[in-house]
Amino acid sequence: MHIYSWEGYNQKKFLKDLPLKVISNNFISDYTIANEIKKKYIKCDIININNAYIRDYLWKFNLIEELNYEKYSSIYSTYLKNFLHLSKWTKSHDKKKIIGVGQRFGNLNYVINSNSIEPRTAEIEGYNLINNKGAKFGILLFEDFNIMQISLSCGINPFKSIDQKKILRFKKNCHLWFDKATFISDNYFLLNKLLNKKKIDFYLTGGTFTCSVARKEDYKNIISIVPKNKINSLKQGIIFTEVTSILKNKIYSNYELFLDYILSNEKCYEIAMSKYTCNPVLQMGNNKVFNLFSRNDLDIIQWNTLNNSHLYSHEYQIIPNYKKLLTIFRSILSLYSQKFI
Repeated sequence: MHIYSWEGYNQKKFLKDLPLKVISNNFISDYTIANEIKKKYIKCDIININNAYIRDYLWKFNLIEELNYEKYSSIYSTYLKNFLHLSKWTKSHDKKKIIGVGQRFGNLNYVINSNSIEPRTAEIEGYNLINNKGAKFGILLFEDFNIMQISLSCGINPFKSIDQKKILRFKKNCHLWFDKATFISDNYFLLNKLLNKKKIDFYLTGGTFTCSVARKEDYKNIISIVPKNKINSLKQGIIFTEVTSILKNKIYSNYELFLDYILSNEKCYEIAMSKYTCNPVLQMGNNKVFNLFSRNDLDIIQWNTLNNSHLYSHEYQIIPNYKKLLTIFRSILSLYSQKFI
């Protein structure tokens, strides 16, 4: 069985009890991997990807296998009540078909060292933190999220088609972010270390997905922040939901074996608390899953700040002008290679 996924589902420890051979690959761009699947550059059986690229892209192009409704609809009773609305991403638009299973979710905005910046200040100021005198910050290269946040932070809704005037505003803000940044990296382990050593005070893009590995090592001063301010009436936060789906061009036929495996109580916990990234899972609405988490586990994933975070966040969506914005983003990024670490 061949799987493409975000970090976690590829780990040998997580897969060790599965009675079949799994070949797994990681990625950090939903847009890139979805397009490669559409163009048939890669073949795989199972895809674990952020929500919108299942329902609004791969399903749209008839690339996703419909799941057994009677069997998999029971999953929704295990979802956290405050996040039951995220189940829409696992269904067709008419809600008559189940097209994947939701599991990990969370906020991906920015991460601070609370010994350098008060969390409440970071929540109120949002991305305006980069304009503070003497601000030291890093940029983590997660292109899809970078583009969303650069847009939102200058009052542009990236989830709607934008005109040339807004594209120029995006370009200007992109220059501002990279110009003011102290470091640029695709390695969140490194940015967490720099944060803890006070070489930087915060980094964007980041969230529980990226900082939990540091919190796991008891650096509880490394905190994921959801911005609570608005710019041009736009919320500034982003909440993602990973959906695991079966591709129609699959080679392996017994795909339910894998889905049932990852949805078992123990595996829900294991994928939540995996080695390199820890995240809440929707199945924590099931007491048998929730009770597997220790108090420290809940602290690592910042459980106490999770429940209301969706009130300040956009759900991850496809960006209509993505190709154009990505070209601008990469072109400007290339001008700042001296800041790469």
